[in-house]
Formats: sequence, C-alpha cells, structure tokens
Amino acid sequence: MSPSLGQGVKCERSPFRACTSGRIRFAFPEPMIRAIFFTTLLLPLALGQALGSEWNQYRGPNGSGLARDSQPPIKPSSDNLAWQTEISPGFSAPVLSAKRIFLTGLAKGRLVTLALDRANGKILWQKMAPKVELETVHKASHPAASSALVSGDRVFAYFGSYGLLCYDLDGRELWKKPMPTPKTLYGMSTSPIAHGDLVIMVLDNDANLPDSRLSQSKVVAFRQSDGGVAWEIPRPFHRSGWSTPMIWQHSRGTELVVLGNGRVSGYDMKSGSQKWFVPGFSRETISTPVAGKDVLYVSSSKLGGGADIQPDPLPFWEAVIQFDKNGDGKLERKEMTGHFTFPIRPELPPGHPGFGIPLPSDKKRRQERLDGIFRGTDRNRDNFWTKEEFIGNMRGGRGKPLLIAIRPGGQGDITDTHLKWELNRSIPEIPSPLLYDGVIYMVRNGGLLAAVDSKNGKLLYRERLNAPGQFSASPIGANGHVYLSSNRGVITVVKNGREFDIVHQHDLKDAIHATPAIDQNTLYVRTEKTIQAFRVN
Repeated sequence: MSPSLGQGVKCERSPFRACTSGRIRFAFPEPMIRAIFFTTLLLPLALGQALGSEWNQYRGPNGSGLARDSQPPIKPSSDNLAWQTEISPGFSAPVLSAKRIFLTGLAKGRLVTLALDRANGKILWQKMAPKVELETVHKASHPAASSALVSGDRVFAYFGSYGLLCYDLDGRELWKKPMPTPKTLYGMSTSPIAHGDLVIMVLDNDANLPDSRLSQSKVVAFRQSDGGVAWEIPRPFHRSGWSTPMIWQHSRGTELVVLGNGRVSGYDMKSGSQKWFVPGFSRETISTPVAGKDVLYVSSSKLGGGADIQPDPLPFWEAVIQFDKNGDGKLERKEMTGHFTFPIRPELPPGHPGFGIPLPSDKKRRQERLDGIFRGTDRNRDNFWTKEEFIGNMRGGRGKPLLIAIRPGGQGDITDTHLKWELNRSIPEIPSPLLYDGVIYMVRNGGLLAAVDSKNGKLLYRERLNAPGQFSASPIGANGHVYLSSNRGVITVVKNGREFDIVHQHDLKDAIHATPAIDQNTLYVRTEKTIQAFRVN
C-alpha cells in the first residue's frame, strides 16, 4: 500500500542505495558514495567556502547578513556615493567575488546573469539564459528573485523558469542544468549555497509525485564541476517554500538546515538523512535561519504575515474604514469598491498586491467573493460593519509567529528537548533575522524594528523607524551598525546595541526589494532601476 499524507516513509536499506517505499523511490546513485567520501576529505575546504567571510551568496557569509570586519559608511548618502549603474530589473541580491558583483535580472523578456566591476560599477558582461516561458509569479515577486552564488572561480545562477547555470568569472558558460519549474504559490526565490565542491538547492514544490498525494519537494546537491547530481533528499511532506538553506557548524558536527512549510529540519551532511525537526511554523516560510555559538535561530511569521499571536485589530479597521464614502463611521456593502478587499497587511496601501485577500479578476466572481467577505463579518445582518463588530470578529489567523532558539544534538522531534526559548512577538514575514553581538534584530512591515536578547529571547525594544511601508530586504550588520532598507527606498542605520538609536536615514527615492551587500568599505544597494555603491574613501 502506498503511503498517504500523515504516514511515515521508512527505508530499510542503506541511504546510499535506491530504496523503494510504496510509490516513492528514494534514488541515491552509486556516485553519491564517492561524493560523500570526497566531501568528508574536503571538510576544511567546505567550511571555508560555506562559512567564510566573503559576501559570496545571499545575505553574505553563510546567510548571516553580518560583515563583522567591514567598515562601510555609517551614513550612506550622495556624499559617499562612489557610483551608480542602471541595470536590468530583478529582486535578486548582489553577491561578490574579489573584484566583481553578480546579479540576475530580466532584460527584454529574457532572464540574464550580469557581472559588474566593484571598483566603478561598469557592466563587464551580461549572459542570457536559454529562452523559456517565464514562470507565473506574484505581483510582489519577480522571475529573477533568486540570488547568484560565487564559489571559487565560478558563479552559479538559478532561475525557477529554467534551472541552474554555471559560468566562470569572465562569463563563459561552463554548464547548464535545465530543471522543471516547481509549482509554487508566488514563484521561486530560494537561492543556491555552496558546501565543499557542491552547490545545494532546496526545490520545494506543490506538485505531487506521480499517482501520489505526496509532493515532489527535494533538496539536491549538484557537483560544481559538471552539474551532475551528487545526492538528493526527498521531502515528500513539504510544499512550496521560499527560504534559502544554511550550513550549521556546531560542537556536534555540521548539518544542513532547511526551513520549509510547517517545520524546520536538520539534515546530516554525510548521509543526507533527516536528523531532527521542529514543527509549528507557518504554511509560508521565507526567512533564512542564522547561527550563533552552538545555537540556531529560526523565525517565521504566521500565515498572512501576522507578527504577533493576537494582532492589534485597530490598524485593520482603519484600513477598511477608509472606504467609508459617506463618512458615517460604518462600512456598507456598496462602499466596497475600487481596491477594497479584506486587509491582511494593513500597513500597506490599498491596491498593493500584498494588502489583502486576493480577489478574482472576473467581475461576477469578484462581487460574489466580496458578498461572502461582507457576510462573514456582518453577523447581526444589519447591512453595516461597525468598529465594534469588526474588532469582535477579528481572527488571529492560522498558526503562530515564531522565533526559536535551538540547541544542537537532537534527534527526531526536538520541540520538548532542544529548544532554549520561544518568542511570539514582532516576527517579520519576509526579512530574515540578524544576529549581531548577542542581539537579534528583526524588521517587519510598517517599519517596526525589534531587538531580542539572544540568550533568553527577551524583547529588548520594539520601536518604529519612521520608514513606513513594506520591508522585503533583510537587515545586515557591519561597522557597529545595522542597515535596514524599506521597499519604498529608505535606508535606516541603527547603532548596534541593546538600546534603540537611529543614527542616519537616507531616501534613495527608488524601491528596494533586495538585501544589500557589503565588502571591506562599501555598501552595495540594488534598487528597482539601479545598483548603487556607497563607499568610505
């Protein structure tokens, strides 16, 4: 009998052989043995590449967002703008080699990888991926959302619409690996990471395996040399997710950590087997975990972006009452026009794709959906929404927001054995946490910055940045400061520490969706139209 949802899948054989359980085939080819052997031999190299100090991947060293030894300008402005270059649009973050910057984008309907000179911003080369039909993405995302990866003398670019491409630093294509586009709710955005001589990708997927209710989700390690598959880890109980994995090196060993829908999991780097997991996360997980000394920190808002267990209902009411055309302080069904929908993220303006519940484009179906939304809150059937009625019917949404601290060494479900602490307030939807000198920083929509003591999970402060709107870029740290970038294009610099202290703000007047990058003395910021370099001379 084939396994169904909720049933475990057990493999009696060695993980280095093909194993069939029901209708799922776990294929681990013979070359995996050699790959694991060489991975073990090359462990020092692996740790150097994965955990080094270069900003060679999404969010820099091991996805941490921290450039501890760098000294970029504390007050980025036109006074220290070294250069600015117009580039193809995209949401991928800049990554760096010794002399170059790498980005992905979309130019005239074609997916591209491009390289710029770090010194002057000159575009050195731009390579098109093979022409393909672009995947369907949410209005708030982009077909070029996954960041590139630099490993040694190679650069790797992943596009959900095509697959994985490998170039040398001069733009010569070395190999390409076309792959089916995973089925997702919003489009792919997970980015590749390096470990030893491997490129690791999380390819979680809403599509099912043939003749099964289990998903095609998996983690795949490709050889950097030729793109061949070194090993593959099935994740049949996971659906689409947007988190980039990370390597957790701790006193008990080295593990691959993947935050997926509903749970975070740790995998053994040698066998590929799952060692531990913690459930309770949202259906939609986006952030990348970060590691401290023998502690792992993982965060995810609840479904719909809720940052707190019990949200404050007042901003939601204020978001709907702005449609009160006759000014009587109530909302009638006939006033639900234009961009009206039930708000999910009230800090965003109506009409923004992330503001509220998506509505059908078909006029008849749209009106039917609005009728249902209205009836759901108009419990007394008086054909009005009042403030009291609306607030009384507010629901918190599914799941709960989570920031957890995990100790190493666990097996199986470690919720009751290896969690140091848990926090359920001020958890952002998209940005990843930043760990900097014992303080965890989290920035959420509306420009609300929370600082948390990494030892005990206590909230140190929660303050507004005076930078409203949505935040997609993750906080990054360097030179004793934290850099925060809003979607509206405002960069806020906060002093690192246990007390809230804004030292600078600068409005680029161009949208920022990607996390900036840092080198020894420069802050690289990708906007909707440009990439800009702010540099200490």
